[in-house]
Amino acid sequence: IRAEKRGCPRAPEVDCHRGAQYAQPMSKGSVSDPDLVAQAVAGDREAARELVQRHQNKVYRLALRITRNPSDAQDVLQETFLNVFRKLDSFQGASAFTSWRYRVTVTTALMRLRSDRKVDEIPLDTVLPTFSDSGEYAGKIADWSERGDARVERREIAATIQAGVEALPEKYRIVFLLRDVEDLSTEEVADVLDLSVPAVKTRLHRARLFLRKAIGEQMAGGSRGGPGASTSPAANEPPT
Repeated sequence: IRAEKRGCPRAPEVDCHRGAQYAQPMSKGSVSDPDLVAQAVAGDREAARELVQRHQNKVYRLALRITRNPSDAQDVLQETFLNVFRKLDSFQGASAFTSWRYRVTVTTALMRLRSDRKVDEIPLDTVLPTFSDSGEYAGKIADWSERGDARVERREIAATIQAGVEALPEKYRIVFLLRDVEDLSTEEVADVLDLSVPAVKTRLHRARLFLRKAIGEQMAGGSRGGPGASTSPAANEPPT
């Protein structure tokens, strides 16, 4: 990566195939992110290298989960750090550097995804359980304890979850990835995506219901070709 714009530190190169740093061992491993940012803005290339080394693996993994394409994820990795270092001097520290990095990664990955191709998604209306007028879940949730884990191989459940996550509409999938995969707090997800906390909770709840339903069908032996395989896309999605 090269950031040649005046006033911004030059970003070190990144090995986006393995997420490994092309650099000699760093001596700034104990320095905090805010201090590294300040040093990088002041022109310290070692600080910039440490920021890349510290965060690039997570950037690549999240980019891959969003784009679902290794080549696109590599491009997103490069573009994310280029954008980060171009705007590093404008980082005010109002939120953690990690949250800001997540925001840049998500924005860059979504732009890449939308510019490259249209991704087939299954609107949740076609697969979610029904809700009452008061917003309460109206369906019956299977009691998995009655069946036990012996009914389904662990890798089959994992494959079902992965397929279910990939089938989620974008706005639900991103929330699920940030909250349940990247392990951000609800408040952090809201900050990264510029959403209200209630909106994050609603999207996360519906994403989890969809995945629970997909796993329940798998455990009950009713899955045919993966979650949502027997449903046809509908025109509308649930609000928020």
